[in-house]
Amino acid sequence: MIELHYKFEPLLTSNDRYKIITGGRGSMKSFSTATLILLESDKDDGAILYTRYTLTNAEQSIFPEFESKLDELGWRNKFHKSGNDYINLESGGKILFRGIKTSNGINTAALKSIPKLKMWVNDESEELVDESIFDTIDLSIRDARYKLQVWLILNAPDETHFIYRKFFEGNGVDDVWNGSKDNVTYIHTTYLENKYIDATFLKLAEKCKAVDIEKYNNLYLGKWKKLTKGNIYQGWEQISDEQYPTNLDCWYGVDWGFANDPMAIVRLCFDSDTHTLYVKELCYEMGRLTSFAADIIRKDILNRRTLLYQGEDWEIFHFGGKCWIREQSYTDNEILEDGRGKGAKIITSDIERQIVQQRLGRLLRLLEETYCDPARPEQIYEMRTQYDINSVPATNTDKVGRIEYLKYFNVKYIGDNIGREYKSYKWQTKKNDTSIYINKPQDGNDHLMDAINYGGVTHLRRLGVSNKIGEN
Repeated sequence: MIELHYKFEPLLTSNDRYKIITGGRGSMKSFSTATLILLESDKDDGAILYTRYTLTNAEQSIFPEFESKLDELGWRNKFHKSGNDYINLESGGKILFRGIKTSNGINTAALKSIPKLKMWVNDESEELVDESIFDTIDLSIRDARYKLQVWLILNAPDETHFIYRKFFEGNGVDDVWNGSKDNVTYIHTTYLENKYIDATFLKLAEKCKAVDIEKYNNLYLGKWKKLTKGNIYQGWEQISDEQYPTNLDCWYGVDWGFANDPMAIVRLCFDSDTHTLYVKELCYEMGRLTSFAADIIRKDILNRRTLLYQGEDWEIFHFGGKCWIREQSYTDNEILEDGRGKGAKIITSDIERQIVQQRLGRLLRLLEETYCDPARPEQIYEMRTQYDINSVPATNTDKVGRIEYLKYFNVKYIGDNIGREYKSYKWQTKKNDTSIYINKPQDGNDHLMDAINYGGVTHLRRLGVSNKIGEN
């Protein structure tokens, strides 16, 4: 028997056309609505349209939720699955899974012509930002033979979203209110009401609450985000070259430029003990080609101060194209060939020598990753094939998500242009009210910010590193 929280009961009993289901992570929205949609399909032969803005990986993300509910209800033999549709063999009701945006563009023409359409459920409604698309589908649900419903399920974004303006601000309703007003039923739950939530989740929630109460309120309590602070990043610290670590693995980030935009290149490294991302500005120049970027990165790899090994009473650095043990310098070849002849050994321990030679070989082969703006694949290819730089495309999707991830790291930087961009990097404002910020960064003087984002976020996420509030 499936047990549902009492707050979801109005989804079955309310006669309101609109049902707004909000809540943060772990608030039982997906579990409960999937169950209730199946129960709705059992009432009559009407069609239920279940949409997401993009219906990707439905076989892994959406259908398993419904399959598990069929098993719990004992209804496995009651439904037949045909492509992206579930057909109730007893009532004749259908649940049709569709994407609003497909490879061919916006799909509203096909969605509004569905026979016997009695109900539209839009999951992840925070991704639906065009109110005209909502209106088009909403107005197509008009078959008088059925109880007509529109369910909007969402994790609340910021207050500029049309759902907030239309259903909350417009109706004078608080964002966490439960009740009915003006043909709208409001359902809001949180993880605090979910008795099945696990201990790991609770620790992450408390960690977020301690670090950033505003993010906790939005992410875990499901409150609408109020963007009142213009600056995107805060708390970054400018340091000197002497404060930049020499004992950490490094990598690079590149934002291409040419005519009107500067090419921005940064070197990065990460200290996991202090959760600190270190960044050094290497290039901020216009009119530069791929060969120039490759030369900048190659020279930095071979000439920067890099600790190759630290023993109990000695250490070896590489910088200026040479290896240094105390005040004595050695060529790269002398270290690489050490121990292979019959003469005196520079490094006496075989194990320590192998470690040094391995790390030096990696350095000389230019194997440190360079994450580049993926909009220029031909330049990434050129840098890799013609200049032997280990260049790869950076992640360039969900910019706001990448910014939110990076916000919760300590960042220490070298470079006046980084400092200038960091201080001026802000969220955009509403056109009719410049005191209200929207969840979209300003475009323009952000070339080093993008290079840091490309390099920092892509690499750290690839390594599975969580930020200070536990997100990765």
